[in-house]
Amino acid sequence: MHASCSPHALSLAAPPAWRRPAQTLWQVGLLIAAWWAFDHVAAALHLPFSGGVVGLFVLLLLLATGWLKPAAIELGANWLLANMLLFFIPLVVSVVQFTELIKAKGLILLLDIGLGFSCVMLATAFTVEWVCRIERRRRLKKLLRQRAARTAP
Repeated sequence: MHASCSPHALSLAAPPAWRRPAQTLWQVGLLIAAWWAFDHVAAALHLPFSGGVVGLFVLLLLLATGWLKPAAIELGANWLLANMLLFFIPLVVSVVQFTELIKAKGLILLLDIGLGFSCVMLATAFTVEWVCRIERRRRLKKLLRQRAARTAP
C-alpha cells in the first residue's frame, strides 16, 4: 500500500486552515450568548450580582461535572483573554473625562481599584487552582480505573 493511501497518513492530515478561526468565532459567540442569557436571567430574578457571575458559576458547574468539555470553549476563551485589553479602552477614555474627580478623590479611587483588582485576582487564582485540583483528581481516578481494569483477571 502506498504511504499516502494508508489510513494513518489520512488521519494525520492537517485540518483546513479555516477551521480554527471558525471554531474560535463560534466559541466566542457561544460565550457571549451565554453571558447575554445569564444577564437576562439575573435581571429577571432580581439577583444582587450580574449575569456574568451567574454564567461563570454555571460554566464552572458544567465543566466540573463533565457536561462541558474544556475543548468546547478553549479557543474562544483564549481569544477573549488574549484580547482583553481592547475591552478596557473605554475605561481609559472615561478616566480622561473625569480628571477633576481623580484629582479630588484619586487616592481613594486608586485604593478601591487596587483592592478590587486584588480580590478579583485572588478569587480567580483560587478558582483556577480548585478546578485544576478537581481535574487532576478526575484524571487520577480514571487512570487508576484503567490500570485496575488492565490488571484484573
